[in-house]
Amino acid sequence: MTNLTLTSHGFPVNTGPAAFGELRSANDILSDTDALRGRMAEDGYLLLRGYLDREVVRSARRELLTKLAAVGEVDTSRPLDEAVHSGTADWSPEFVRDLRTGQALRVLCHQGRIMEFFARFFGEPARSFDHIWVRRVQPGGATGCHYDVVYMGRGTHELVTAWTPVGDVPFRDGPLAILEHSHRLEELKNTYGTLDVDRDRDNNPYGGGWFSKNPAEVQARFGGRWLTTEFQAGDVLVFTMFTLHCSLDNTSQRIRLSTDARYQPAAAPVDERWVEETLGRAS
Repeated sequence: MTNLTLTSHGFPVNTGPAAFGELRSANDILSDTDALRGRMAEDGYLLLRGYLDREVVRSARRELLTKLAAVGEVDTSRPLDEAVHSGTADWSPEFVRDLRTGQALRVLCHQGRIMEFFARFFGEPARSFDHIWVRRVQPGGATGCHYDVVYMGRGTHELVTAWTPVGDVPFRDGPLAILEHSHRLEELKNTYGTLDVDRDRDNNPYGGGWFSKNPAEVQARFGGRWLTTEFQAGDVLVFTMFTLHCSLDNTSQRIRLSTDARYQPAAAPVDERWVEETLGRAS
Protein backbone atom coordinates (compact mmCIF):
# COMPACT_ATOMS: atom_id res chain seq x y z
CA MET A 1 0.00 0.00 0.00
CA THR A 2 2.86 2.39 0.76
CA ASN A 3 6.65 2.33 0.74
CA LEU A 4 6.79 5.03 3.40
CA THR A 5 8.04 4.38 6.91
CA LEU A 6 5.00 5.10 9.08
CA THR A 7 4.95 5.74 12.81
CA SER A 8 2.55 6.80 15.55
CA HIS A 9 4.02 8.57 18.58
CA GLY A 10 7.36 7.39 17.22
CA PHE A 11 6.38 3.72 17.34
CA PRO A 12 6.86 1.93 13.99
CA VAL A 13 3.70 0.79 12.20
CA ASN A 14 4.07 -2.58 10.51
CA THR A 15 2.97 -2.00 6.90
CA GLY A 16 3.17 -5.65 5.86
CA PRO A 17 -0.03 -6.98 4.23
CA ALA A 18 -0.94 -9.11 7.27
CA ALA A 19 -0.80 -6.09 9.59
CA PHE A 20 -1.80 -3.09 7.51
CA GLY A 21 -4.37 -2.30 4.86
CA GLU A 22 -6.58 0.17 3.03
CA LEU A 23 -9.88 1.44 4.38
CA ARG A 24 -12.76 0.13 2.28
CA SER A 25 -14.84 2.73 0.46
CA ALA A 26 -18.61 2.54 0.94
CA ASN A 27 -19.40 4.53 -2.20
CA ASP A 28 -20.56 1.39 -4.01
CA ILE A 29 -23.47 1.07 -1.56
CA LEU A 30 -24.09 4.76 -0.89
CA SER A 31 -27.65 4.66 -2.23
CA ASP A 32 -28.58 1.52 -0.25
CA THR A 33 -29.31 2.43 3.37
CA ASP A 34 -29.72 -1.15 4.55
CA ALA A 35 -26.37 -2.05 3.00
CA LEU A 36 -24.72 0.93 4.73
CA ARG A 37 -26.07 -0.20 8.09
CA GLY A 38 -24.87 -3.73 7.39
CA ARG A 39 -21.42 -2.48 6.41
CA MET A 40 -21.21 -0.42 9.60
CA ALA A 41 -22.12 -3.50 11.66
CA GLU A 42 -19.52 -5.54 9.78
CA ASP A 43 -16.61 -3.10 9.58
CA GLY A 44 -17.32 -0.59 12.35
CA TYR A 45 -16.80 2.28 9.89
CA LEU A 46 -17.95 3.78 6.59
CA LEU A 47 -15.57 5.64 4.29
CA LEU A 48 -17.48 8.07 2.09
CA ARG A 49 -15.21 9.24 -0.70
CA GLY A 50 -15.90 12.73 -2.05
CA TYR A 51 -19.27 12.89 -0.30
CA LEU A 52 -19.04 16.50 0.85
CA ASP A 53 -18.96 19.53 -1.42
CA ARG A 54 -15.28 20.41 -1.80
CA GLU A 55 -16.04 24.13 -1.79
CA VAL A 56 -17.79 23.80 1.58
CA VAL A 57 -14.66 22.04 2.90
CA ARG A 58 -12.40 24.71 1.37
CA SER A 59 -14.45 27.48 3.00
CA ALA A 60 -14.06 25.84 6.41
CA ARG A 61 -10.34 25.39 5.78
CA ARG A 62 -9.89 29.07 4.88
CA GLU A 63 -11.85 30.09 7.97
CA LEU A 64 -9.74 27.93 10.29
CA LEU A 65 -6.40 28.87 8.73
CA THR A 66 -7.23 32.58 8.80
CA LYS A 67 -7.89 32.31 12.53
CA LEU A 68 -4.74 30.24 13.13
CA ALA A 69 -2.68 32.75 11.19
CA ALA A 70 -4.05 35.54 13.38
CA VAL A 71 -2.58 33.89 16.50
CA GLY A 72 0.76 33.15 14.84
CA GLU A 73 0.42 29.39 14.32
CA VAL A 74 0.61 29.53 10.52
CA ASP A 75 3.71 30.70 8.64
CA THR A 76 2.29 33.68 6.76
CA SER A 77 5.35 33.92 4.50
CA ARG A 78 3.90 30.89 2.71
CA PRO A 79 0.53 30.57 0.95
CA LEU A 80 -2.21 30.23 3.57
CA ASP A 81 -3.65 27.02 2.13
CA GLU A 82 -0.30 25.24 2.58
CA ALA A 83 -0.88 25.46 6.36
CA VAL A 84 2.84 25.50 7.12
CA HIS A 85 3.39 25.56 10.87
CA SER A 86 5.20 28.59 12.26
CA GLY A 87 6.60 26.79 15.29
CA THR A 88 4.63 28.93 17.71
CA ALA A 89 1.11 30.00 18.64
CA ASP A 90 -0.73 32.24 21.09
CA TRP A 91 -3.87 30.46 22.28
CA SER A 92 -6.57 31.29 24.81
CA PRO A 93 -9.79 29.52 25.88
CA GLU A 94 -11.75 32.24 24.08
CA PHE A 95 -9.82 31.57 20.88
CA VAL A 96 -10.44 27.82 21.10
CA ARG A 97 -14.17 28.45 21.39
CA ASP A 98 -14.10 30.88 18.46
CA LEU A 99 -12.18 28.36 16.34
CA ARG A 100 -14.83 25.67 16.71
CA THR A 101 -17.89 27.91 16.31
CA GLY A 102 -17.16 29.63 13.00
CA GLN A 103 -19.96 29.92 10.45
CA ALA A 104 -18.19 27.99 7.68
CA LEU A 105 -17.35 25.20 10.12
CA ARG A 106 -20.98 24.98 11.21
CA VAL A 107 -22.07 24.73 7.58
CA LEU A 108 -19.62 21.87 7.08
CA CYS A 109 -20.62 19.87 10.17
CA HIS A 110 -24.22 20.83 10.92
CA GLN A 111 -25.92 21.53 7.60
CA GLY A 112 -26.43 20.12 4.15
CA ARG A 113 -25.22 16.74 2.94
CA ILE A 114 -23.85 15.49 6.25
CA MET A 115 -27.18 15.95 8.04
CA GLU A 116 -29.03 14.45 5.07
CA PHE A 117 -26.81 11.38 5.25
CA PHE A 118 -27.44 10.75 8.94
CA ALA A 119 -31.20 11.28 8.70
CA ARG A 120 -31.21 8.58 6.03
CA PHE A 121 -28.77 6.33 7.90
CA PHE A 122 -30.75 6.45 11.16
CA GLY A 123 -34.10 6.31 9.38
CA GLU A 124 -35.35 9.24 11.43
CA PRO A 125 -34.39 12.87 12.13
CA ALA A 126 -30.76 13.20 13.23
CA ARG A 127 -29.12 15.62 15.61
CA SER A 128 -25.50 16.56 16.10
CA PHE A 129 -23.66 17.60 19.21
CA ASP A 130 -23.29 21.39 19.38
CA HIS A 131 -19.61 20.91 20.18
CA ILE A 132 -17.32 20.43 17.16
CA TRP A 133 -13.81 19.19 17.85
CA VAL A 134 -11.25 20.93 15.64
CA ARG A 135 -8.07 18.89 15.34
CA ARG A 136 -5.00 20.88 14.34
CA VAL A 137 -2.19 18.35 14.54
CA GLN A 138 1.17 20.06 14.43
CA PRO A 139 4.29 18.52 12.86
CA GLY A 140 5.38 15.62 15.05
CA GLY A 141 1.92 15.22 16.56
CA ALA A 142 -0.35 12.18 16.68
CA THR A 143 -3.45 10.85 18.44
CA GLY A 144 -3.31 7.79 20.69
CA CYS A 145 -5.41 4.63 20.37
CA HIS A 146 -8.87 5.10 21.86
CA TYR A 147 -12.61 4.53 21.78
CA ASP A 148 -14.74 7.67 21.56
CA VAL A 149 -17.27 6.23 24.01
CA VAL A 150 -14.99 7.00 26.96
CA TYR A 151 -15.47 10.72 26.26
CA MET A 152 -19.17 10.80 25.33
CA GLY A 153 -20.86 7.64 26.56
CA ARG A 154 -23.62 9.04 28.75
CA GLY A 155 -26.24 9.20 26.02
CA THR A 156 -27.18 6.71 23.33
CA HIS A 157 -24.54 4.34 21.99
CA GLU A 158 -26.14 4.78 18.55
CA LEU A 159 -23.96 7.88 18.50
CA VAL A 160 -21.37 7.91 15.70
CA THR A 161 -18.35 10.02 14.86
CA ALA A 162 -17.76 11.68 11.50
CA TRP A 163 -14.05 12.43 11.04
CA THR A 164 -13.68 14.97 8.25
CA PRO A 165 -10.33 15.99 6.79
CA VAL A 166 -10.45 19.75 6.25
CA GLY A 167 -8.20 19.55 3.21
CA ASP A 168 -6.18 16.71 1.72
CA VAL A 169 -4.41 14.45 4.24
CA PRO A 170 -1.66 12.32 2.65
CA PHE A 171 0.27 9.78 4.71
CA ARG A 172 2.94 12.29 5.69
CA ASP A 173 0.31 14.53 7.34
CA GLY A 174 -0.80 11.81 9.77
CA PRO A 175 -4.22 10.46 8.74
CA LEU A 176 -6.57 8.56 11.01
CA ALA A 177 -6.20 4.77 11.26
CA ILE A 178 -8.76 2.20 12.45
CA LEU A 179 -8.04 -1.19 14.02
CA GLU A 180 -9.89 -3.73 11.93
CA HIS A 181 -12.97 -5.23 13.65
CA SER A 182 -12.08 -3.55 16.95
CA HIS A 183 -15.77 -2.75 17.51
CA ARG A 184 -16.22 -6.49 18.14
CA LEU A 185 -13.60 -6.79 20.90
CA GLU A 186 -15.87 -7.67 23.81
CA GLU A 187 -13.01 -7.86 26.33
CA LEU A 188 -11.93 -4.32 25.47
CA LYS A 189 -15.49 -3.01 25.35
CA ASN A 190 -16.26 -4.46 28.79
CA THR A 191 -13.11 -3.05 30.42
CA TYR A 192 -11.61 0.06 28.86
CA GLY A 193 -14.88 0.72 27.00
CA THR A 194 -16.74 1.33 30.29
CA LEU A 195 -14.45 4.22 31.25
CA ASP A 196 -15.91 7.71 31.62
CA VAL A 197 -12.99 10.16 31.61
CA ASP A 198 -14.86 12.77 33.66
CA ARG A 199 -16.54 10.44 36.16
CA ASP A 200 -13.40 8.33 36.65
CA ARG A 201 -10.90 11.18 36.72
CA ASP A 202 -9.55 10.18 40.14
CA ASN A 203 -9.68 6.43 39.54
CA ASN A 204 -8.53 5.88 35.99
CA PRO A 205 -6.15 2.97 35.30
CA TYR A 206 -5.40 4.38 31.83
CA GLY A 207 -4.27 7.80 33.06
CA GLY A 208 -6.50 9.55 30.52
CA GLY A 209 -8.77 8.73 27.62
CA TRP A 210 -6.24 6.93 25.44
CA PHE A 211 -5.88 3.17 25.76
CA SER A 212 -2.30 3.25 24.42
CA LYS A 213 0.10 5.38 22.41
CA ASN A 214 1.60 2.31 20.74
CA PRO A 215 -0.52 0.84 17.91
CA ALA A 216 1.85 -2.15 17.55
CA GLU A 217 1.30 -3.06 21.20
CA VAL A 218 -2.48 -2.90 20.74
CA GLN A 219 -2.27 -4.99 17.59
CA ALA A 220 -0.11 -7.63 19.27
CA ARG A 221 -2.70 -7.98 22.01
CA PHE A 222 -5.93 -7.94 19.98
CA GLY A 223 -4.91 -8.77 16.41
CA GLY A 224 -6.40 -7.14 13.34
CA ARG A 225 -4.86 -4.87 10.76
CA TRP A 226 -4.48 -1.11 11.08
CA LEU A 227 -6.45 0.39 8.20
CA THR A 228 -5.93 3.86 6.80
CA THR A 229 -5.70 5.74 3.51
CA GLU A 230 -4.72 9.06 1.99
CA PHE A 231 -7.73 11.33 2.35
CA GLN A 232 -8.91 14.12 0.09
CA ALA A 233 -11.08 17.14 0.81
CA GLY A 234 -14.68 15.98 0.60
CA ASP A 235 -14.07 12.57 2.18
CA VAL A 236 -15.77 11.59 5.45
CA LEU A 237 -14.93 8.66 7.73
CA VAL A 238 -17.86 7.58 9.93
CA PHE A 239 -17.38 5.11 12.78
CA THR A 240 -18.93 3.75 15.95
CA MET A 241 -18.24 4.70 19.55
CA PHE A 242 -16.43 1.34 19.96
CA THR A 243 -14.17 1.55 16.91
CA LEU A 244 -10.57 1.76 18.13
CA HIS A 245 -8.63 4.39 16.24
CA CYS A 246 -5.50 6.50 16.37
CA SER A 247 -3.53 8.61 13.94
CA LEU A 248 -0.19 8.29 12.25
CA ASP A 249 2.53 10.81 13.03
CA ASN A 250 2.44 14.08 11.13
CA THR A 251 5.89 14.06 9.52
CA SER A 252 5.26 17.08 7.29
CA GLN A 253 5.75 20.79 7.97
CA ARG A 254 2.01 21.35 7.69
CA ILE A 255 -0.74 21.56 10.27
CA ARG A 256 -3.11 18.64 9.67
CA LEU A 257 -6.64 19.99 9.97
CA SER A 258 -9.69 17.80 10.59
CA THR A 259 -12.93 17.88 12.51
CA ASP A 260 -14.69 15.37 14.74
CA ALA A 261 -18.45 15.80 14.90
CA ARG A 262 -21.01 13.47 16.45
CA TYR A 263 -24.45 12.43 15.23
CA GLN A 264 -27.32 10.40 16.65
CA PRO A 265 -31.06 9.88 16.30
CA ALA A 266 -32.67 13.10 17.50
CA ALA A 267 -35.10 11.31 19.83
CA ALA A 268 -32.41 9.25 21.61
CA PRO A 269 -30.81 10.26 24.94
CA VAL A 270 -27.95 12.71 24.47
CA ASP A 271 -24.75 13.22 26.49
CA GLU A 272 -25.45 16.55 28.16
CA ARG A 273 -21.77 17.53 28.26
CA TRP A 274 -21.62 18.23 24.53
CA VAL A 275 -24.82 20.15 23.82
CA GLU A 276 -25.57 23.79 24.41
CA GLU A 277 -22.47 25.84 23.56
CA THR A 278 -22.52 27.48 26.98
CA LEU A 279 -20.04 25.14 28.61
CA GLY A 280 -16.91 26.87 27.34
CA ARG A 281 -15.00 23.63 26.98
CA ALA A 282 -11.54 24.06 25.44
CA SER A 283 -10.86 20.39 24.64
